[in-house]
Amino acid sequence: MYMCYYRNLLLFFLILFSTITAAQEVKKTTVFRSYASAVAQYNLYEQKHRKRKQTAHVKLAYLEWGKPGDKAFIWLHGSLSNAYEFMPFAERIAQAGYHVIAIDQYNAGKTPLPPFDASFDDLCVDIKDLMENLGIKKAVIGGFSRGAFLATNFYKQYPNSVSGLILEDGGSVAFKTSYEKLSKTALAAKLKSVNLPDEIKNKYFAEFSSKFQAYKSLFEPETKTNQFEILSYIKPLKNKWITYKGLPEYYYMQDSLHMAKALFQTSTISKYAASIINVDPVKIFQNLSTPVLIMDANSTTDPTPVLAENKTLAASHPKYIQLKAFENVDHNIHFAYPDEFVKTITEFLKKFNI
Repeated sequence: MYMCYYRNLLLFFLILFSTITAAQEVKKTTVFRSYASAVAQYNLYEQKHRKRKQTAHVKLAYLEWGKPGDKAFIWLHGSLSNAYEFMPFAERIAQAGYHVIAIDQYNAGKTPLPPFDASFDDLCVDIKDLMENLGIKKAVIGGFSRGAFLATNFYKQYPNSVSGLILEDGGSVAFKTSYEKLSKTALAAKLKSVNLPDEIKNKYFAEFSSKFQAYKSLFEPETKTNQFEILSYIKPLKNKWITYKGLPEYYYMQDSLHMAKALFQTSTISKYAASIINVDPVKIFQNLSTPVLIMDANSTTDPTPVLAENKTLAASHPKYIQLKAFENVDHNIHFAYPDEFVKTITEFLKKFNI
């Protein structure tokens, strides 16, 4: 009787192990096939859309859609991102009559780090150089999060080169604002949330033995595409491959201690890390004469709740600022509401004829 029981139990575990192993093999095969397809598609996409121009400080890399000579639209990506951030929307903006350019910022995508501690001001010089190289006198400048702060900084430096600003959840209210409103206890808890658990570190900030392993770490099996854009995030590091490794350190936001220093001891950190803290939108927009679209993500768990401040800013410039709040999204509007995101942008561009 007992022998029969253990035999059946052993058989159960053998079947379970075989099932799990088979599922893992199917998943492995699926990822490998997707990788092969992704490499081919990525190479073709790069050939069609990738451009580079030598500017003041670096060879600036960017993606391009639409016809040169059409009205210019320049997109600046957020943290831990690159020019492919705007890929899902670029063709529709181009079809609306725009020459669309999405820039890889310093240390992102195909743009290298400058050989010195460069700030937002330096990056804006490179963007302006790119515009001049391409014969662009004015452009709509848009950006998400960190990129939105960079867009506002560009307007500060070159207001006559900006026909309109599009700011997605950033760039319209000083970065420190939401932190300064917190109690000491709440601030400590918020800063602590910057500390990442090991599983996140291993997934996004590890080193991998092959390009395929790096791709696999970001691949989402439930998404029914090869996710070829993942390859734009993969870089060689000596004899290894990385995705986002090193970027939090570049932003000076790798843990609560560094984040606190960035916020409250800004003069002691790198010029680049300090740049986002030093942007003062209220002061920059004091004499605003350019149309601005502010898209504010709003939710009960919003990491940067500044809708009240955005309303005040919009009310002080009713002729130029258009504010739209997107409900039930923490930060990334273009991911949560892709169609409404594009519609809001195209309606803004049409309204102001820019």
